[in-house]
Amino acid sequence: MEIKDVKGSLFLDSSAAFEIYSQCMYKATFEEYKAEIAGLSARSDIHIFAVICQGDYAGMIVLERQADNTAVIIGIAVKKALQRRGIGQFMVQSASGLLQADRLIAETDDEAVEFYRKSGFGTTKFIRHFPDGDAVRYDCVCCNLHRQA
Repeated sequence: MEIKDVKGSLFLDSSAAFEIYSQCMYKATFEEYKAEIAGLSARSDIHIFAVICQGDYAGMIVLERQADNTAVIIGIAVKKALQRRGIGQFMVQSASGLLQADRLIAETDDEAVEFYRKSGFGTTKFIRHFPDGDAVRYDCVCCNLHRQA
């Protein structure tokens, strides 16, 4: 596996990127995905990486770099057919190492909280109030992750 900086690349405009990253968006269309990625790509504090396995794009991670040496996971997704093979953990470790982040944080739901726990994150459960109802969410925090890689 290798991780590659894909910010500004043609890959981000592809259906392959949409297939991967739309999994971490709420019912996104291709147009909504492209608008989201364009907005993120325009920001200097955003980093977008993809993992390549056996010549194929397998996953994507979008991170926001903060001034206090913290990186926030904005989105992370692995191609459905390749999930549960360590690609997500590889992305977390590799991307945080490339950014030399001392602290990595994310917010997630019941579906993904175990991924973060297995990746070494501490989790705190809370309720987020959305216009269409309340939802269980988790704050996930991991310190010094790039030193573990």
